[in-house]
Amino acid sequence: MSLQLKNFHVIVTGGTGGLGMTVVSEYIRQEATVVTNYRDPAKMKALEDAVRNPERLTGIQADLTSEKEVHSFFQEYRRKFKRLDVLVHTLGGFWMGAEIADTSLEKWIMMQNLNLTSTFLCTREAFGMMKSQCSGKIFTVASQTIENYPGKMGAYAVSKTGVMALTRILANEGKSYNIQANCLVPSIIDTEENRKAMPDADYTQWVTPKEIAQLFIQLSKPESKALSQSVLRVYGKV
Repeated sequence: MSLQLKNFHVIVTGGTGGLGMTVVSEYIRQEATVVTNYRDPAKMKALEDAVRNPERLTGIQADLTSEKEVHSFFQEYRRKFKRLDVLVHTLGGFWMGAEIADTSLEKWIMMQNLNLTSTFLCTREAFGMMKSQCSGKIFTVASQTIENYPGKMGAYAVSKTGVMALTRILANEGKSYNIQANCLVPSIIDTEENRKAMPDADYTQWVTPKEIAQLFIQLSKPESKALSQSVLRVYGKV
């Protein structure tokens, strides 16, 4: 196995989630040093138990929808590590069930905070670090809803469309600093949570967390520096 990311410094947000756990594991397999946030200590312990070489993993407790906690997270990161090569922002959430006319402001704000505001806060901090070192890669995760805009998913679809737009702006602003930013757009990800939510679905059509993680790995390598501002569709067979 080629270890082109050996000793890279990587932040994976949402590392205790269904996608994030696999992304963390794949970077550690490449012998990168990985930092993630967590809310629940038990989930962080489960992640540490699941990865190979857990000494390469650091968890920092933080709510990444909070500006104060995001700032503290990155402050602690900077105290421990002097550079940041890659940010993979997998943190997010999903809600559906109401047309726009029936969507409460509470649900609307929840979706914007989980998906768009968390992306803004984390990429803003990461961009600042990468700008000072004149290098870095940022990856975000949107959703197929940015293209088909299904009914009763309005709050979610708008938040993910914002993630895509923010990523392309970061790519434009990063050109002068050798910073690349790309947005991955999966369809349905084959996670335990999604299987429970859709028990009658054909899981073989979905894209797997490992397939997405391996794409992050490939795009993190030095030879992929020409790719930026891209919206990469990862749909599986959906």
